[in-house]
Amino acid sequence: MAMDRRTLVKYLAGASAAGALAGCISTEEPDDDGNGDDTGNGADDDDDGDFEEDEDWETVTPQDGVDGEAELWHSLSDAELDAMERFVDEFNEFDPTLTADEVSELEDQTTAAIPAGDGPELFLWAHDWIGDYHQNGFLSDQSDNLNIDPEEYFGENAESGVFQGEVHGLPWAAETVALVYNREYVDEAPETFDDVLEIAAEHHDPAGNVFGFCWPQDAYHVSAMPHGFGPGYYDEDTEELTLTDDGTIAGFEYIAEEVWEYMPQDPDGEAQQSIFMEGQSPFFVTGPWNLGAFDDNDIDFGVMPLPEADGHTPSPFTGVQLLYFTAEMDEDDERADAAVAFAEWLTTNTAIASEMAQDHGFIPVHLAFADDEDDDEVEDIPENLEAYSAAVENGQPMPTAPEFGNVWEPLETEWLAVLNEGKDVADAMADAEDEIRDSWD
Repeated sequence: MAMDRRTLVKYLAGASAAGALAGCISTEEPDDDGNGDDTGNGADDDDDGDFEEDEDWETVTPQDGVDGEAELWHSLSDAELDAMERFVDEFNEFDPTLTADEVSELEDQTTAAIPAGDGPELFLWAHDWIGDYHQNGFLSDQSDNLNIDPEEYFGENAESGVFQGEVHGLPWAAETVALVYNREYVDEAPETFDDVLEIAAEHHDPAGNVFGFCWPQDAYHVSAMPHGFGPGYYDEDTEELTLTDDGTIAGFEYIAEEVWEYMPQDPDGEAQQSIFMEGQSPFFVTGPWNLGAFDDNDIDFGVMPLPEADGHTPSPFTGVQLLYFTAEMDEDDERADAAVAFAEWLTTNTAIASEMAQDHGFIPVHLAFADDEDDDEVEDIPENLEAYSAAVENGQPMPTAPEFGNVWEPLETEWLAVLNEGKDVADAMADAEDEIRDSWD
C-alpha cells in the first residue's frame, strides 16, 4: 500500500515521466535571488483574478450529446478547494454535470469505495499510485474514449497517466522540492551546499530557538541526496532495491553527518516547518505548495534548486498530479463521458493552468508553457516557480511499480533510527531492504 504522504505536509509525486518533466516546463534561469520581486513571492498579482486562455491552444470542451453526471474526489487545500469549486461551476455551464468532493484519507477511501462500486469516476492525486491501482483493478483504460491525443497537449508528460499501455489519467501539474531561503539571513543564493552549511553554522543558535537548517526527514523529502549521490531507493528498470548501494548510503550519510546537527532535533515535517515559518531559520526544504504560507507569515524568501553537494547534484523525487480514471467509468457510459469531458476541459485550459501556477504553485505540464526556443509565444510561469521548474529538471520521478509502496515505511523507520538513535547508515539500509523484501515475498 502506498504511503499517504499528504496527511503530514502536501507531497507530490510513470517511469518515463523523468525526461518529460525536464523537457516540457518553461525554465528560464531564475535571477540571482531565485525569485524576482520584493515580496518574496515572485508572482505578478492579477488584480481582477482573471486569467486569459492562450489563443493558440483551444480548451477542449464537452462533445455534443454529452450530458451525464460524474463525480471527482480530491484532497486539495482550502485555497485550492475554492479555486476548484469555481472551475467546477464554470464547467457545469456546459451540459454535463460534475460534482467535486473533498475527501480525507483519499487512499483509504478510494481503495474501499471503488471495488464496492461506491467510488467516483475521477480522483486527483500524484502519478505514483497508478501501478498499484492498475494492479488492483481500480482504474479504467479510457484510450478509446478520449477526444484528444494527450501527447499533443502534454508531450511526454502524458506518459505519467499511462501504465502498461492503458490510459488511466490525464496530467495536470508537476511538483518537487527545492531550497527556500530567508533573506533576513541570506544575502544571495548560495552556490554550493558548502556555502549553505557555512551560513547554517553562522546562524545556528538552538538556545535562542534559531536553527541553521530545516528539512522534513521523511523518505520523500530527503530523497534528493540518495538519488543525487547514488541510484537512490529503487531501480524501476531492474526492479531491484538500491538502498545499500555505496552512493545511496553516501547521500544519507551526508545528511546525517553534515546537515542534521544544524536542524531542530525533531525530524517531523511539522516541527521543521514551524521553525522556518516563525522566521527562526535561514533554510527550508519544501515544495511550491508552501509559497502562499511564506507570504502569509511575512517571510522575505528566495527559492533555488538544492545546490551541488560534494560534487553531486541533488535529485529530489518529482511527481505529476493526475486526474485518474477509475473503474466506475466502466459501469456507466454516460458518466464516463461526463468524466472524460471534465478531465479534458480542466487539463487543456491554459487560463486555469496560469491561475493555479500563479496562485497555488502548480507547475504546468501543458505544452503552452513549454520551453521552446523557436516559439516566442510561450506562456510564462511566475518567477517563484522557475526554481522549482529547474529542480524538476534535476529530479527523479517517483516510481510507479506496485511494489514500491512497500518501500516507504521500512525505509523511513530505519532512517529515523539513524537520526534519533545513531544507527549506522549502512546497517539501517540493509535492515530496510530485508524488511521490504520480506513484504514482497
